[in-house]
Amino acid sequence: MGNTLGLAPMGALPRRSPRREEPLPNPGSFDELHRLCKDVFPAQMEGVKLVVNKVLSSHFQVAHTVHMSALGLPGYHLHAAYAGDWQLSPTEVFPTVVGDMDSSGSLNAQVLLLLAERLRAKAVFQTQQAKFLTWQFDGEYRGDDYTATLTLGNPDLIGESVIMVAHFLQSLTHRLVLGGELVYHRRPGEEGAILTLAGKYSALHWVATLNVGSGGAHASYYHRANEQVRLPTPSSAPASQS
Repeated sequence: MGNTLGLAPMGALPRRSPRREEPLPNPGSFDELHRLCKDVFPAQMEGVKLVVNKVLSSHFQVAHTVHMSALGLPGYHLHAAYAGDWQLSPTEVFPTVVGDMDSSGSLNAQVLLLLAERLRAKAVFQTQQAKFLTWQFDGEYRGDDYTATLTLGNPDLIGESVIMVAHFLQSLTHRLVLGGELVYHRRPGEEGAILTLAGKYSALHWVATLNVGSGGAHASYYHRANEQVRLPTPSSAPASQS
């Protein structure tokens, strides 16, 4: 009796499972669009600075800074920082309270809170001795592939003045992010708004970012040659005045 070779019909051939597309990433905050270039450049300083750090606990630390320069009188700053228990990422811990006071009593402080898994809030205060200069409140919502932020600066209900800033970023692809910024200001006798459009393209070894608006343009290019060499190229152009 001979052997019989059975062949499956063409319609019964195994089918390839459809390729699953990875979800688009969150684009991050609008203020961090040019962060790669900014982090490469060292902070500019003239004179001599002495910094003494003291870690008091796993949540609290202080720093004493003395700055001496030929351009002015010596200055002293007391910096204190508190970090809570909720660590959302290696660089994000909530709640966070940071304060910096100089020898004249002027204070810069900010508070970061995580209200929900996707909702964050920030409050910023700045004083000059006993006078308030700035108080600012931010609310940021991070979706799966977009970020929306609303900021209120120096709100004054009695004086009818306020500065409102709205940011929105959307990931269109895994490499391309587009968005914009709308700044609205109002005070007695004056009112106006400024719109800025932004885009960011992230390749394998480089990132290009561009902001364009009525207030001017700002572009940056970051190239990572290897683990040790990084080449940032920032550029800014103010708007021409007629």
